[in-house]
Amino acid sequence: MGCAVWGLLAWLTMQIWVPGLRMLLLRAVLLLLVLPAHGQDSVAEGPGVLLPLPKGACPGWMAGIPGHPGHNGTPGRDGRDGTPGEKGEKGDPGLVGPKGDTGETGITGVEGPRGFPGTPGRKGEPGESAYVHRSAFSVGLESRITVPNVPIRFTKIFYNLQNHYDGTTGKFHCNIPGLYYFSYHITVYLKDVKVSLYKKDKAMLFTYDQYQEKNVDQASGSVLLHLEVGDQVWLQVYGDGDSYGIYADNVNDSTFTGFLLYHDTN
Repeated sequence: MGCAVWGLLAWLTMQIWVPGLRMLLLRAVLLLLVLPAHGQDSVAEGPGVLLPLPKGACPGWMAGIPGHPGHNGTPGRDGRDGTPGEKGEKGDPGLVGPKGDTGETGITGVEGPRGFPGTPGRKGEPGESAYVHRSAFSVGLESRITVPNVPIRFTKIFYNLQNHYDGTTGKFHCNIPGLYYFSYHITVYLKDVKVSLYKKDKAMLFTYDQYQEKNVDQASGSVLLHLEVGDQVWLQVYGDGDSYGIYADNVNDSTFTGFLLYHDTN
């Protein structure tokens, strides 16, 4: 009877889906199992002691219903690192960062080889021509001089393009301030010669030549003078007496020359 009851209760328990009723029925089954049974359901070992029937004594025995799932166990230990995966694709470039501080100047490198000449540049525009200051004259006598202490009038003109020499007075007039060169070459004949070069009524240079009888002689002189605008320069026979042997004809000349070397810049 015990086995039949047990089997019936087990089947009822499986058919009941209400959780509260199923639990009450299970408790009733357990209570029946622990109560003493009559006849072949128990074996008396001694007075007042009942032993449960062996498992094989109930031929209609059925398995109990599955219990509730247990709680999750504690996590296991971390496994070993896996093998590295394949290299991923190249990512997009990042944003440009802020400009860094200027570094220290490096050491000057070794001078490189000389390069090839470049192509010539274009021809420049014509510049303004520099103004050239000119002042020059060269004159000669046309006849013998017999009057002393007055400017000698050289009327034979070799060059006087700027007209700075006045043939009517025998004087050179300075129109450009600067340094000038003057020279004279005198043919001496029949009389001695005393000639001087004047600047602004002051004798600057003297030349004396003594006549040699029956002979034609030469006297000359040269000088550098600085002139201002308006200054005058000329030649004249100086002293008293017969020292006026300056001579000229168609084969003998007496000349007076002057020209500007360079003008003043200020």
